[in-house]
Amino acid sequence: GARLFPREPRDPSRPTLEVVRGAIAPFDEWRREMAELAGGLAALESDAPGADARGAEALARWSELEARFHATGGWDVDARIERELALLGLGPSVLERPFATLSGGEQTRALIAALFLVPDAFALIDEPTNHLDLRGRELLAEYLAAKPGFLLASHDRVLLDACADHTVSIERTGVSVLRGGYSAWKRERDRREESERHRHETLEREVAHLRRAARDRRAGAEQKERSKRGAGDKGFIGHRAAKQMKRATEIERRVERRIEERSTLLRDWEKERELALQSPAKPLAVPLKVSNLVLRLDGRILIDRLSFELVRGARIALIGPNGCGKTKALDAIAGERLPAPFTLEGVVALAPRALVTRAHQVPRWRTGFLRDRLRADGIDETWFRQLLGGLDIERDLFEHPLETLSQGQLKKADLARSFLGPQDLLIWDEPMNYLDVLTRERIEEAILGSEATLLVVEHDRAFIDRIATEVITLGS
Repeated sequence: GARLFPREPRDPSRPTLEVVRGAIAPFDEWRREMAELAGGLAALESDAPGADARGAEALARWSELEARFHATGGWDVDARIERELALLGLGPSVLERPFATLSGGEQTRALIAALFLVPDAFALIDEPTNHLDLRGRELLAEYLAAKPGFLLASHDRVLLDACADHTVSIERTGVSVLRGGYSAWKRERDRREESERHRHETLEREVAHLRRAARDRRAGAEQKERSKRGAGDKGFIGHRAAKQMKRATEIERRVERRIEERSTLLRDWEKERELALQSPAKPLAVPLKVSNLVLRLDGRILIDRLSFELVRGARIALIGPNGCGKTKALDAIAGERLPAPFTLEGVVALAPRALVTRAHQVPRWRTGFLRDRLRADGIDETWFRQLLGGLDIERDLFEHPLETLSQGQLKKADLARSFLGPQDLLIWDEPMNYLDVLTRERIEEAILGSEATLLVVEHDRAFIDRIATEVITLGS
């Protein structure tokens, strides 16, 4: 049967080895019941009333459990778990730790390994990269590339290219299947859009020609209608004028049919609404300087002497493993006070009067209604709706509580505030999480088409490769 990721473990307080075992099959329950049955059989007195029947029943149940245990690889499951987790960069010490103490990325990798340890199961994997750092994504890509038979839903373009041999694209107009990964799908999409654009232009020219022809014929028919008043053979001229008028009317109908045909032909061509980042009228030459930034957690150094200068139009990406202090560094740079036991040294020089916008890893707006949030922050609803349209969010977003929205919708609403007005500096923390591929590409185009100055923490390798002018690795 099929096995789905993600699926919450029943008791995350248990050691990771037990959690992973339980995700494969109820080995511990089977082993416990088998031990109880064996103990009961040993204690059963042969001369007791009904002993033979009870013994036969217990033996049958034990045999059934032992067969399941054997078929699912229970006798060597611990060794197989250790080998599988090693392929995903998780050492033996992880197995002893309570599952709840693992990072989100470690938990993700452990549970994905469990999917492929279930005999004859087909893995269904939904968005596995949301909690993985760059190295974790690379390990997952290598791991999945070596595995047969799974269905993966992901917006990570590098991952899809690395491990997918077919791509199923779910669009507004239907579902298509294409051989290859993301790059093959993108080439096909670009080819289709170029073809649709050409058809669109051809139809536009044809419609313009038909409109001119209809206008000319109607003008000629009206002239004949006026001239028949002074003609000797009014019946003949009137008949010809009526015939020309009828032709003009038919051409108008053909124009309308062409317009309708154009709409049908272009139904797969999704018109992108404009999404643009704005710069101030007098942008700052150097919005930010960071010198010798040292971040400690309980005295342990997470970031050691980080220094950089962010000039206008530069786009710096901070990368590094989970837990190395990237988000806390953004907090400090944005002027937020760090909670104990974090301590900070060094200089963060944000230019006076700098216009700074922050997009957070976890969206700030998660409860209530979006309209109320906008009103509280003095944001024009009409303008915000237009921005959400550029991020491909439907208008009914305003009619539902934020608690009912998807993670992707919440993320888009948080990012939309970055496009509200001119900014000297954008500070984004994992902006690509939960966003679909088309939205990611649209945001990348907006960045590249602007003079935006950006400091970003991100694990999407395709995004970093495309937009970053400089990459700084932390925790290495």
